[in-house]
Amino acid sequence: MFALRGIAVSLTFFVLVYCLLSALVAVAWRSLKLLRAAEQRVAGLLFALRILPLMTSVVITCAFVVPSFQLLEPRSIHEGMGTMPLTLGVCALLLIACGCYRVITAQIKTSRAVARWLEGADPLSVDSDPQMVTFRAKRGAPPLTLVGVRRPRVLVSESTVALLSHDELRVALQHERAHMRSRDNLKKLVFRFCPFPGMARLESAWSQAAELAADDAAVSNLNDAVDLAAALVKLSRLVPVEAAPVCTVGFVTGSVSVRVARLLAWEEACKAPPTRSRSWYAVAPVLVTLLCALAAYGPVLALTHELTEWLVR
Repeated sequence: MFALRGIAVSLTFFVLVYCLLSALVAVAWRSLKLLRAAEQRVAGLLFALRILPLMTSVVITCAFVVPSFQLLEPRSIHEGMGTMPLTLGVCALLLIACGCYRVITAQIKTSRAVARWLEGADPLSVDSDPQMVTFRAKRGAPPLTLVGVRRPRVLVSESTVALLSHDELRVALQHERAHMRSRDNLKKLVFRFCPFPGMARLESAWSQAAELAADDAAVSNLNDAVDLAAALVKLSRLVPVEAAPVCTVGFVTGSVSVRVARLLAWEEACKAPPTRSRSWYAVAPVLVTLLCALAAYGPVLALTHELTEWLVR
């Protein structure tokens, strides 16, 4: 009974924190539209906001709720369980099961589609990253797409190879390489694991920012910008045979008109220089935060236990 009560209380805290933070994020993320920063940073902030409810609820549950219940709850007391922790615990289990189902379904659909596209495909040799595996697909594949999470690959349709010039194809593959380095397919899979109503616009904004960030990473001069814009215009006219699965990143994604206009207005002086890593700046704040957390850990555990007692009643 003690273990079951602890599991119910932990799940209750998890689902309450997750839903509360998810509702706040769904409302507050639009303030990032006013932020003027590099698209790569905007995409990173949007992704961090999207997974913030899940990560925060897991950390609070594991770092505070479970230890407070294990250390401060008397095992000799046989308390009954109220309806609220039982109901919320079931809701938490349903939420986790829904996330797992969405992830598994997305993976299965993606694997089946990629298997069809790879039938009869042959390697494509282009002046690009030698570590990026590229295939020329022959059967119903999208024009240009990045597939796979653990072993990402780029699929290029025969119509794309015939339609694009060598330089246009090269810079388009550089765009997909930027998605591969950012692990955008994995990020889209993470989104599937943490469902919540009202997050579709945030995920769409992240997708648009990720596309702009990949454009920036692929372009190093005005000629590249023009070639990438031309590739976008040409491939946007191709009618896809079937919709791409969730766990893929297509080349013609987001607002094509915005991307093309932005590329044609590209100037080398406007291209943001690469930011140097200053990770050691965070050492002192992290140490101070850890010391404060250790000093207040006991009182926080006591407060958390009082909340669990209120939930059980």
